[in-house]
Amino acid sequence: MAGKYDEEWLEREFVGYGYTSPDPKWPGGAKIAVNFLIQYNMGAELNPAEGDEYADGHLLEIPRKTPTTERSDMLESQIEFGAMMGVPRLLTLFKKYNMPCTWNIYTRALEQAPYWVKPILEAGHEMSLGGHRWWNNMDISPETEDELINLSIDKLQELTGDKTLPKGWFMDRRSNISTKLYSLAHSTRNLPLLYSSDSQTDDLPYYQPSLSGESEGLLMLPMSYDTSDWRFNGKGSGWASPKDFATYLIDTFDCLYAEGSRGEGRMMTVLLHPHIIGRATRTSWFEGFLKYISEKEGVWVATREEIANHWKETFPYDKEKAFGQTGQAPCGQIHFE
Repeated sequence: MAGKYDEEWLEREFVGYGYTSPDPKWPGGAKIAVNFLIQYNMGAELNPAEGDEYADGHLLEIPRKTPTTERSDMLESQIEFGAMMGVPRLLTLFKKYNMPCTWNIYTRALEQAPYWVKPILEAGHEMSLGGHRWWNNMDISPETEDELINLSIDKLQELTGDKTLPKGWFMDRRSNISTKLYSLAHSTRNLPLLYSSDSQTDDLPYYQPSLSGESEGLLMLPMSYDTSDWRFNGKGSGWASPKDFATYLIDTFDCLYAEGSRGEGRMMTVLLHPHIIGRATRTSWFEGFLKYISEKEGVWVATREEIANHWKETFPYDKEKAFGQTGQAPCGQIHFE
């Protein structure tokens, strides 16, 4: 294995399951597994109040073209809305439809509002981990990233009182060695790492060889940014209205559900941010999607932990079939007829 802070690149994979996509055997014969992945990052973003050089203008209602080196009440209040109104709206909504979610925690955010630990866990939701701060990890040193990964594990366990957490990670704005570093952190602590969500490679879970030396590989639960509320506030092609978002979610669900009906079961992830989807009209239209899937037969709404446990029980790790094992001839050995 290379040095701890060296980048290690697995072989790129372009085949995956190919034409032999497995039947995931979702519980109850479901045709699709749906997961709602909610970013709890309010208060973990870049902010001069945290000693940062500038304030983060990422995914705001009125994005800043240039960073500000001073605190801005306008920027901060947009983020604070997510914790004050977005979180309770989402908790109420998912309780109404009896649907569990995965709340992806950035521990500096939860440190500032430990009030929400109990309501989230008592609702039967899962807490995965995104790190201590919600920022671009490509902008910090490997040593700092490593330190903060371990700090975030300690903080999550302290805030929840659960020494088995986290079971899974989604760093979102990760570096090229983030997955390696949190895998090593778990291995060093003898803390089981059930899954990673830092992949957009497939519509089904898959294994990749572990970069921490674990013999059982690392289970990847892919996600997708196309079915996310970030497109309300991101640059480029986004949602013109909440109706657009709801329609896109329903259309995506229908496509994956149809594949599942043909025996090609799929997984759908909906990535949410309380300060975005928590705005009243967006929440209202989003509820239409929840109502739609709640009335369909053969839909398994689950946490990522539940999906990972099911996959590991149904498809134990086999390094010969894990992604990254396809094998390609070196460039010098390729001959074109």
